[in-house]
Amino acid sequence: MQARLDRLTRRGVVRGYGPEVSPAALGYTVTAFVTLEIRQRYGHDPVAAHLAEIPEVLEAHTITGSADLLCRIVARDNADLQRVIDQLVSYEGIERASTVIALAEQIPYRTRPLVRAAATAAGAR
Repeated sequence: MQARLDRLTRRGVVRGYGPEVSPAALGYTVTAFVTLEIRQRYGHDPVAAHLAEIPEVLEAHTITGSADLLCRIVARDNADLQRVIDQLVSYEGIERASTVIALAEQIPYRTRPLVRAAATAAGAR
């Protein structure tokens, strides 16, 4: 079992062994998704570096469509959300932000069903 786990880790399938932390339990009860339009002359990397400096930015993805980046952020309350958004857009490489507040988590981030489906598909080959 350990050898298989080591192989999965080397291949990047298993990315970590840390605890799952609940932002809400830490007092960050507001979750929001923010799309960002960036000034193209700056590129994605400097903007991502700026976002990485903000602890409330949990993840950021380059996306297709009218926006350039999609971020999941957290805040303590709506006033704190405004502070986080202001911090996001303070970087001159960000042209515009659009925010959607999550009301309730219907399906938490998960990978177990995906792992099961991939194992089933691999066994069928």
